[in-house]
Parts: sequence; C-alpha cells; structure tokens
Amino acid sequence: MSWIGFGHGGGRPLHEAMICRQCEAALSSAFDVPLAALRASRRSRARHALARAGAIYLARTSFGLAETTVGRAFGRHRSTIGHACRRIDERRACDRSMRHGLLCLEHALARHVARRWQDAAMAGNGETPEVAR
Repeated sequence: MSWIGFGHGGGRPLHEAMICRQCEAALSSAFDVPLAALRASRRSRARHALARAGAIYLARTSFGLAETTVGRAFGRHRSTIGHACRRIDERRACDRSMRHGLLCLEHALARHVARRWQDAAMAGNGETPEVAR
C-alpha cells in the first residue's frame, strides 16, 4: 500500500511528515521510550535505537515513503534508513512477538492516518491535518 499523493493538492510533504510523526508516536508508546529519546541525534540506549528503527521501518515499508523522505523526517541520512529497515527485517524474521507487534501497529496506524485524512477532506477546507508533535 502506498500513501504517496494521498490527500489534497500540495499537502504531500506535510502528509509525509505527519505519517513519520505518527510512526514515532506509536513506537514511542509501544516501547515505552520518551519521544525526545527517540528523536535524539545520537543513539543512547539499544531500546531507543530499536524503537526509532521500528518507526523508520513502518514509515518506509507500510506507507511506501522514499528513503530520502523518511531520512529527512527523522533527521537521518537515507543510507541509515536502509540500515534500520534491514535490522528490523532481520529481527522480524526470528522474533515472533516483534513481527506480531509491528503488524498490529501497522494496521492501527493505517486506520488512524486514513481517518485523519478523511476528517480533513470532510471539513472541505482543503487543509491537511496537523502534524503530531
């Protein structure tokens, strides 16, 4: 499923940023990691790095965003995005609970993002929903 171009007019960059923020918020909550730690420029703890990699993975694979786009939203180079996705793929392959958890988060995020865009469309003002902070 690709969400690129979904929404109204020139809202694509804002939409992509909103998806990344929603992925961050979901993984922050799921891993019980403060959002500030997830957004930190340096890796301080393995759990924080894993939560960040999971958010990157969901933004990239579940929503079909480009590595460059995800990298810009997460403040990382595109090669780091590819590395994070490979790490999560490897972890999913051998960790059943990680696979199940990410699948549940993916479905919940897809519904949440679609609902936010539907609400914005029904408002009829052509604006995109606010980015989660």
